[in-house]
Amino acid sequence: MYNLALAQICPRTADVKGNLDKMEHYVVEAGKENAKLVVFPEMALTGYGCSDRFFEVAENIPGPSTERLARLAKDTGAYIIWGMPEMGVPGVLYNSCALVGPDGYVGKWRKHTLPGHATDSGGPGSFPDTRFFRAGSESPVFDTKIGRIGMMVCYDTFFPEISRLLTLKGADLLVFVAGSPAFEREIFEPIVRVRAIENTVWTAFCNLAGVENNIAYWGGSFAVGPGNVEAKLPGQPILGKAPYDVEALTFAEIDYSLTSKMRPFFPVIRDLPDRLYEDLGQAARILG
Repeated sequence: MYNLALAQICPRTADVKGNLDKMEHYVVEAGKENAKLVVFPEMALTGYGCSDRFFEVAENIPGPSTERLARLAKDTGAYIIWGMPEMGVPGVLYNSCALVGPDGYVGKWRKHTLPGHATDSGGPGSFPDTRFFRAGSESPVFDTKIGRIGMMVCYDTFFPEISRLLTLKGADLLVFVAGSPAFEREIFEPIVRVRAIENTVWTAFCNLAGVENNIAYWGGSFAVGPGNVEAKLPGQPILGKAPYDVEALTFAEIDYSLTSKMRPFFPVIRDLPDRLYEDLGQAARILG
């Protein structure tokens, strides 16, 4: 059992130093509540509105910002997850999130699924991913002293196969970092809860909050457990619910023992039809 902190912030566009200073402040504040994991949103390091400046502010992972946050993790004893633009080989960018802990750099996730093109309206399609980033393809789960952690970035949440894969790889906690605009609020909240229910696994969602480049982000970060053990039913009330629209630091208590208690009553992992995944892969290849 440990305390999870969700730090939904509004980063300043392309201001890496200023955003790191803000992140450090939130990690220190989370440490006062003995948080063992602090999660920041998608593109927390640079903001989502960098456009061509993504090529100027992107960093290697590990790199300078990773090293600074790893030192902070060592000082506070907490693990830290955050989103940032990653430079791969020169000129190739990824929309990534990174994980560091008290012992240093742990690992990264490159966003698998890249939505739409940027628009001026801030409505559907207002995402720069396909213009600037390459899709990731590896699906790691990371061993830490606070359990096995799987990470995903925003649109990855919409693909249940990704969450299921990380769960089958033994993830105790699925962490979704997001840059979800206001119009997506009614979409994202139920989907994150469903990912927890259909996998009987802990989930944590941390979203951007506030306004960047005229796009409003709804915040509303939260965590969800694997189910209601007392009622022997899937689904659990949202834990650590953050306010909408504004920056906030919110906490939730994570207890992995509930997972093993819940799965006998709702055995979705046991009942998986494995042949279905072979058919799914074949059908997906036909679409391509």
